[in-house]
Amino acid sequence: MKAKAYIILLTAVISLTAMLNACGDSKKQIEGESTTGAATTTTTQNTKADNAEQAGVDGIVSNTTDQAAKSNGKTYSDVAKEATKPEQPAGQIGLNTTQEQLLTFADRYGLVRVPDHPIRRVSDPTGKQVNIANYSDSVVNLYTEEPIHLNTDEFIHEAYTFFTEGVAPGESYKKWEETSNTERGLVKMLYLSREGLHILEEAMKTHDYSSPSVQNALGFFKVASEFESVLPVAQTPTDISLYNMYDQRVKPEWKKLSDLKNPAANEKVFTAAYRKARDETNNLMGLLNIMVSTEMEKRLKAATDQQNTGK
Repeated sequence: MKAKAYIILLTAVISLTAMLNACGDSKKQIEGESTTGAATTTTTQNTKADNAEQAGVDGIVSNTTDQAAKSNGKTYSDVAKEATKPEQPAGQIGLNTTQEQLLTFADRYGLVRVPDHPIRRVSDPTGKQVNIANYSDSVVNLYTEEPIHLNTDEFIHEAYTFFTEGVAPGESYKKWEETSNTERGLVKMLYLSREGLHILEEAMKTHDYSSPSVQNALGFFKVASEFESVLPVAQTPTDISLYNMYDQRVKPEWKKLSDLKNPAANEKVFTAAYRKARDETNNLMGLLNIMVSTEMEKRLKAATDQQNTGK
């Protein structure tokens, strides 16, 4: 399946918009809690716990038979499955997890990968500060813990092939299993964003922004740029650079682009926003390609030297 076909499936991502809106004003701060972009540092951001249950926070079902009878359309089997999920107080974002428990999820490369309930809340030694982070290898919704993008093997293979051999075919690269969670999340998101930008570029050429593909692309950038769409936590020094570039430079430009109303009537402003979003996205794509190569340090130095000399 080629990249263009994947953009059609963005309609599934668009359906998350209503779910995100149900979370309310996510920028109201929870005292003593913060989301984190790096496993060793805290990036303070505001969240709201009051509406987390509405967005699908899981809890323990005390009586499966009784709950099944009361639930709308749920079978006994559905509720029984929910009863086996890890305990999590209603209204709480993420599962309480210790540093020791996190280490049990580490793979042979020392990277923590949490496949189920990836949003974890880890307290500092004093117990006064709680860091909430995404330990999966996908960009997930903070409340539902579900990926906001495709995650099939076919899609991942196509996306990683593009970001390696497709971008710089003469280089050698890490195997997929060697890549960090942050790198994997970016591979998936940036591959979709690339196609979204191509669709918007074609729309600007024809001055037609009414097609479903254009609306899907704008919807993707809207969801992707939301506060609730969380990139996997940084676990390596290079992850921190990638995370910060995505969170501080790319996401804001995606938001500005998707927030513009009626592009046809404001083409000049829309074109400027598109170009800025495209440039920031391309810069991150280039950096990501270097970071997943086996000669990262050599290539990074060469790129820096080239930038400094202006060649």
